[in-house]
Amino acid sequence: MSVTDFQADPADTRHREAHHRIANNLALIAGFVRLQSSKISKDRQPLSATDARLVLEEVEVRIQTVGQLHHLLALGENGGLIDVSEYLRSICGILSQSVCSSRSIDLRCDARTAMIAPQAAALLGLIVTELVTNAVKYAHPAGTTGRVSVLCRHDRGGGLILSVSDDGVGLPEGFDPRVDGGLGMRVVRSLADQLDAELDFDSGPLGLTVTVTAP
Repeated sequence: MSVTDFQADPADTRHREAHHRIANNLALIAGFVRLQSSKISKDRQPLSATDARLVLEEVEVRIQTVGQLHHLLALGENGGLIDVSEYLRSICGILSQSVCSSRSIDLRCDARTAMIAPQAAALLGLIVTELVTNAVKYAHPAGTTGRVSVLCRHDRGGGLILSVSDDGVGLPEGFDPRVDGGLGMRVVRSLADQLDAELDFDSGPLGLTVTVTAP
């Protein structure tokens, strides 16, 4: 028996890595669902049909965000890496057809090509999903139409700068996004921590811009 008989088959290794990523990302989504369920229980108020639909929409886009990541990986075109430009454009397409369409929000995406690891892409994708969903829900409380922009580019240090901007009312007076906020903001802070990224909030009468600087 030769030494090569004991060496792992590269295909088997790739399959194990893929299953591991899928398991991790499904666990991440399950954690979000538990947080949502806990929040609903603590509110002690029955959900209207509209509220229930919105909750299910949010769960749906999170699942689709992770599903799109694994779709791109299955194509195997980038050696196990994710083109963040292609990934974010696909996520924005999903959001445009779901949470944005129900509130007449124009979502635009401008992302530069960058190859990143799958788990980092998953975290970035979920951050975009949460920030866009928050903008759709809170930027225009009067229900008027609006615009949300997603931008992603390289920074000088070799990392990525992601920003999500809206043209709404901005954050409420006295609101500290580093500690305040509901489930969506808590999820964004948690995802940024996992990515070792910095969050910056620029709020004013012309809207809110959240910038994520990832190493």
